Amino acid sequence: MATLEPFLVLAEAVSEGRISPSEFSVVCLPLYKGYGGPYPTAEQYEAATDLFYVAHDYDSAGIGMPDLLNDDQVRLKAADIARRMRMLLQ
Repeated sequence: MATLEPFLVLAEAVSEGRISPSEFSVVCLPLYKGYGGPYPTAEQYEAATDLFYVAHDYDSAGIGMPDLLNDDQVRLKAADIARRMRMLLQ
């Protein structure tokens, strides 16, 4: 069964500046795509998916589109998602 913990660690790391938004997207995109199993709740799946889209929208230049989010926006969105994840894991 899939869990939120790896995504929470990643969201907190980028929101706190321990990793860059670029490093975040390099890890988050394949982590999400390759993560197996169902999530315990729909809300947990939604939080992981929201984090994936933050990474995707930051790294959209890799697929030939201009980036939709800048570094600060990535950090703010990741911090908000991390807060949601913490509440879901309590």
